[in-house]
Amino acid sequence: MNLVNNNSFDIIVIGGGATGAGIALDASSGGLSVLLLEQNDFASGTSSKSSKLIHGGVRYLEKAIKQFDKEQFNLVKEGLYERALFIKNAPHLAKKLKLDTPIYNNFEIIYVYIGLLLYKLISGKKSIGRNTFINKTLLSLLQPSIKKKDLVGAVSFFDGRFIDSRMVIALLQSAQNYGAVVRNYSEVKEFIYDSEHKIKSLKYINKITDEEFSVDATYIINATGANLDNIRLLDDEKVEEILSLSSGIHLILDKKFLPSDEGILIPQTSDGRVIFILPYLGKCLIGTSDEKTVYTKEPKASNEEIEYLLKHINEYFDIKICKDDILSVWSGIRPLVKPLCNGHTEEIVREHKILSSDSGLISIAGGKWTTYRKMAEELVDYICEKGINKKVKKSKTKHLKVHGSRKNLKKIKKELEIHDKLSKQIKQSLLNLYGSEALGILSIAYVYNAFELIHKDLPFIKAEIIYCIKHEFAKKPIDFLARRISLCFIDKKKSLECLLMVCQTFKVQLLWSNDRFQNELSESKKLIEELF
Repeated sequence: MNLVNNNSFDIIVIGGGATGAGIALDASSGGLSVLLLEQNDFASGTSSKSSKLIHGGVRYLEKAIKQFDKEQFNLVKEGLYERALFIKNAPHLAKKLKLDTPIYNNFEIIYVYIGLLLYKLISGKKSIGRNTFINKTLLSLLQPSIKKKDLVGAVSFFDGRFIDSRMVIALLQSAQNYGAVVRNYSEVKEFIYDSEHKIKSLKYINKITDEEFSVDATYIINATGANLDNIRLLDDEKVEEILSLSSGIHLILDKKFLPSDEGILIPQTSDGRVIFILPYLGKCLIGTSDEKTVYTKEPKASNEEIEYLLKHINEYFDIKICKDDILSVWSGIRPLVKPLCNGHTEEIVREHKILSSDSGLISIAGGKWTTYRKMAEELVDYICEKGINKKVKKSKTKHLKVHGSRKNLKKIKKELEIHDKLSKQIKQSLLNLYGSEALGILSIAYVYNAFELIHKDLPFIKAEIIYCIKHEFAKKPIDFLARRISLCFIDKKKSLECLLMVCQTFKVQLLWSNDRFQNELSESKKLIEELF
């Protein structure tokens, strides 16, 4: 292998998910030199397998009140504050969502209404919508699938929704705009120490080219989510594990099961869990169970978890759902910080912790998507307090629009409307996924004559593949299908049907040999069939 040692950075971030991408942006926008390394594709772990909600946590608020738990209350308050910033800074990817909470007895009305009213009041000036009561007749029209027997009505409230994997890409593009270097398929293999056993550099391997690199840094940040303890063990084989991992699964169904653009919250199942039914990319998303699990690079949804969701959703739907209705299913691992005593994973507060090892490896554990920005800010403040040889600007991410949202989206939409080569559906899809970068994709389409649909029933064009290769770090077809347009997550069958065309475009753009093309085609097909 070729060993190269010609780079030095203020910080190296290990992990290309929500937390790592947020840190890269906060640090680089503050003037630090940053290298971010991800062993697979960006957002290929938990960050692309989330609930798609930006929220304070309704169930955390309930527990905070019942248990007089200030810690849980503060977590809700922080989440609601960050929710508003999230939506403001990424308006093409994040939007507010109305959620209907069905009620089946009169005693619950006051309880649920007061709870959700308090949820709104905590958000204060950062509130994103008004709570309302919906009677049985109106709810039946809005949510025709919902069970009508004993239905009283619903209390509606607002939270946020977003496209998670695309948010990671937008954060990384933003960090890159500030000078950060971001590399996927780059696996850390070894830490290098000085005479006092302090980490001074690391070695990583490019998994596509097999090249090995050695890079110096003032600080190395472990932001690897569910893989956090494995990186800590790489530094110190005697270190105590701090994570309690749980699995969360999501099912994708046809839009007919949720024809409204409003979601449904089932606040409490028979075992005390919460289920969300959400509109997502033109489909119906149902999640999520919460079971203890162990770390695996490619988690899969078990039959038991799938049956659990189907059982509980059928208790609340008049239209019965079976396995044949499922278009796609995925499982993600949630990296929760271990509680002081044993307990169920759904009872663990999802706050984050920052730890530093004797050798200087800094790890950030826990947290959730909604608070990624606050976590990143606190991490950068932490290393500045430890000392760094340059002046760092105060964090600007509270008011920093991410890549794709920095221009007026209404003007971008008007500019798109004059182009008759694109359907209305394609234009809307481009705006939703890429924001202001939709015009850049349009330019590529003209230059490469790449207006061809990747699938006759989908609003994606060939130019998007080229754009994602050139500007969004896509190295493999699965990167595009799973984490740039999220197709694998919403329709497994259609992903397989357009795979050949996507692979052929990658071959042309990246100058693959026939052998490489066939290998990538086979690998992608296997991943889609087995993992999604």
